[in-house]
Amino acid sequence: MRETQSRRGPGVWIATMAVVLLVAGVAVVALGVLKTREDGDAAAPIIAETGRKPWQVAIDLDISAGFLVTAAVVDAGRQTLTVQNIGLNDNPAGAYGGEVSAFEPGVLDENQLHGGEAVNVDVDLDARYVPAYTFAAHGDGAAQQWQTPAVGWQDPSGTWVLVYGDETTTKESLLKLAGAVRLGTPRDLRMPFRLGGGFPDGLAPTYIQSPENKVGGLPPTVGLSAPSRTPSRAAVYRTESPSLDLSVSAAPRDAQWATTRKTLGAAAKVAGHDTWFDSGQLTVETDRCIIHVRGATTAPRDQLARIVDGMTIGDCTDLDSWIPPLA
Repeated sequence: MRETQSRRGPGVWIATMAVVLLVAGVAVVALGVLKTREDGDAAAPIIAETGRKPWQVAIDLDISAGFLVTAAVVDAGRQTLTVQNIGLNDNPAGAYGGEVSAFEPGVLDENQLHGGEAVNVDVDLDARYVPAYTFAAHGDGAAQQWQTPAVGWQDPSGTWVLVYGDETTTKESLLKLAGAVRLGTPRDLRMPFRLGGGFPDGLAPTYIQSPENKVGGLPPTVGLSAPSRTPSRAAVYRTESPSLDLSVSAAPRDAQWATTRKTLGAAAKVAGHDTWFDSGQLTVETDRCIIHVRGATTAPRDQLARIVDGMTIGDCTDLDSWIPPLA
């Protein structure tokens, strides 16, 4: 696959997005993690040999192919983007176009591809079409196996790429999406906040969920776990991975928040912000964001407050202002 330079404008409205596609990511190497000093503060990131940082992705789509990336997820040794097909109907946001996942060697069950039909994605790739690729589940937390048409191949770097949709996805549309995939220069996923450390001992960021525009629908989230955690085996990401030990997510203030706030009781200050703690969750109110720091139900308030103390929090409504979640 030819390498292309990543391009991104994270807050652009859908009309602009139909012309300038955002990139979303898949890594070609193992996910780097943040080392943690004994005091729990973040130390310098471990950078993989390719130069990709833990909050970066390295997959692109051909901008002329007619697809819009709505969300990108980095989940340990797997990275996934969700795609809309903006050329499929009269809706400016298009219709569901599928998923593109990339896996470090040894993570994907590539044996399912070996008996598939050889298809032409790129003359340099041995791509295979499987009419019923089997995932452990459809979404995170689900327990039932799920099957979908898929096209997969191994990139010369060793990364396995799998392109798939749902039961209604046609072989023709999968091949079109597969042909648009490019592995390229790593670029940052962005959030309305940046973490500065204060992580519990033994935990590091291994999960990044980034909405790429206002169609995405998923909350911007950073998840922490043991660095050795394996990625989800589900087909799609509807919620954050259930195997995380702690997560930080953000949402804009809205009318629902005004109602919810009245039920939370007295607030306590953390880093100058009003906060509420209940059952392992610390809720933080800022001028333009509501932050949720979630741990286990036994997670103490002080542990979650240390993370908030080190955070930089911006504007959840202005995607153009978002920044990388780690420095």
